[in-house]
Amino acid sequence: MSMRRPAANGQPRRVGPIWGAKLGALVTLAALGLGGCADVSVFHAPAELAGFATTPKVGQDFIKETHPAKTEFTSVGVEPSHPDGKPRDAKGVKELQAELEAQRDTGHAILEKLSPQPPSSAAQTPEEKAKARIATKQKQKEGVARKAKDKDQPPDAAQAPQ
Repeated sequence: MSMRRPAANGQPRRVGPIWGAKLGALVTLAALGLGGCADVSVFHAPAELAGFATTPKVGQDFIKETHPAKTEFTSVGVEPSHPDGKPRDAKGVKELQAELEAQRDTGHAILEKLSPQPPSSAAQTPEEKAKARIATKQKQKEGVARKAKDKDQPPDAAQAPQ
């Protein structure tokens, strides 16, 4: 008696040469199909001949003109090399400090421009709010009047000591 498992009807299963050939053909087709995805010419060339692989399209002219032919990208998970850890000399430190201060000042200027004016105090009564609004409007009117007055005066009079 054989050690094979019997089929549902009690008869032993028979695996003949037909199933082996079909399985071999299926594996070959799968290998050609997956070989088309491979970038290795050994797998890609037969898959291309069989019609499973595609060839990449040639880039359009504007892409060729704006992108370098060979671009080096850092692989995912690979950390790029860092510059040498040489200490800076006094001139380098001053240049770095000036650059950082300029960036800080630019950032502060942008924040001041974008942020609304803070209220003078959080707990103001309605009367205090009204007084603050009136005072703000008066300052604006005074500024406009002062500019108009400066425009009316000749340049020599505007620079005269007061």
